[in-house]
Amino acid sequence: MTEANQYKTRRAWFTNGSFESHRYNKRKVIKMTQQTPFKQREFCELFVLVVKCFRLFGLCPVKISYIRGRPKIELNRLLAAIVIFVLISIWAALIGSFFVNYNTPLIPGIANHIQFITGVLAVSVTLVVPIFKCTELNQILEDFIAIDEQLNYFNMNFYNAKLKSTFWRFFTAYILFLSISGLYDGYVMLILEHDTPYWLWFYHLIPFMLYSLAFMMAFTMIKWVKIRIRLLNRLIEQYYVNPALNNLKISCIVVMDLGDRKGNVFKNTEELHLCNRILPIVSKTIDLATRLESYNGPLFLFGYLALFCVSTIQVYYCYLYVTLAKHDGSFSINSFAISLVIILENLMAIYGLPYICEAVTNESKTLMSYLSKLSIKHGQNVKSSVWFPCLISRIKFSAMGFFDINYNMLCGFSAGLITYLIIFIQFSSITFESDGSRMTVRKL
Repeated sequence: MTEANQYKTRRAWFTNGSFESHRYNKRKVIKMTQQTPFKQREFCELFVLVVKCFRLFGLCPVKISYIRGRPKIELNRLLAAIVIFVLISIWAALIGSFFVNYNTPLIPGIANHIQFITGVLAVSVTLVVPIFKCTELNQILEDFIAIDEQLNYFNMNFYNAKLKSTFWRFFTAYILFLSISGLYDGYVMLILEHDTPYWLWFYHLIPFMLYSLAFMMAFTMIKWVKIRIRLLNRLIEQYYVNPALNNLKISCIVVMDLGDRKGNVFKNTEELHLCNRILPIVSKTIDLATRLESYNGPLFLFGYLALFCVSTIQVYYCYLYVTLAKHDGSFSINSFAISLVIILENLMAIYGLPYICEAVTNESKTLMSYLSKLSIKHGQNVKSSVWFPCLISRIKFSAMGFFDINYNMLCGFSAGLITYLIIFIQFSSITFESDGSRMTVRKL
């Protein structure tokens, strides 16, 4: 049975957020059958565009082939080899940094190494995980497509063109911001200070840029999950509040024309309650969130470790610039400004992901509320409702289970930052000596 005949025999469906029943509109059916594949192709193109943008930085060493018009993501061995070579060079630079003589106080020198070590660990995970999980990325795309196919049954579509333009603006602005801040950092450390080797400055700068871009990619995909849960909530809300639907025990009746071997045509009526079509969407959304959590879990763990260390140390550097450095006349307003820029960049990554993850959690709680109300209102089987809390608890994002990415994490982050900042200040007051060592302590 063709897809056009399936839509032709459907006697009730959602159109533009409203329910139409007991009337057949041929033009609308034709429009639906033509619109659904187009919407799927449009999102596939958007997904491929995002992958290609981050592939330029080695975050997705994959190749994209098309099978029957649908993209398939596979590992690109050449790009993977290049990524491994870059990663080896970063580790070589880390080892070489221990043999460089720094004209800095003891505690700031140790802090520089801590920043570099945590940054290298974070970028290592950022570059290695996509190599071993390229098939997971392909499955993420398949889950998105499956959810869209089921939402398109009710004509619940979101605007892919708007998402594409929003991504381009966000991506371009962030790349521009990273480029300007990196050039300014090079101007301060290489031209004004003259005490940092070019290669060391470069390898200090690269890790943060790479794992911060990986954070942006994770933010984009989690945002797409939030949009789909919101559409699902809108669908259930319309079903719940619409009086025409409340009077119907069966929300969807599908009549199929079937034929036997002799060519005789007879009718087969399949009664489907709306919940029977919504629950598979919920299940697929949970699978998608679980895959994203598994794919980005190592990045969240080591990335936030690096962000925590760098943020604490940069705040400590600002303290040194404002207090200790001004007494020996080595206060540098440019280095102070760079530290503030780095703190601002870290705050964007620190607060961005918890914001979007909390939004997904709130939408999922709304979904749980609607499903519970439908279960009670329409007298659904009680066995199905006991799964709702378990389903909702799985729609979350964590750093490999060590901590959840939400606002509660920010409280612990802030408390830890203050604690270690006090420790840095105490050690600095004990070991700081004005023996002619310069206060060029700012390293990315």
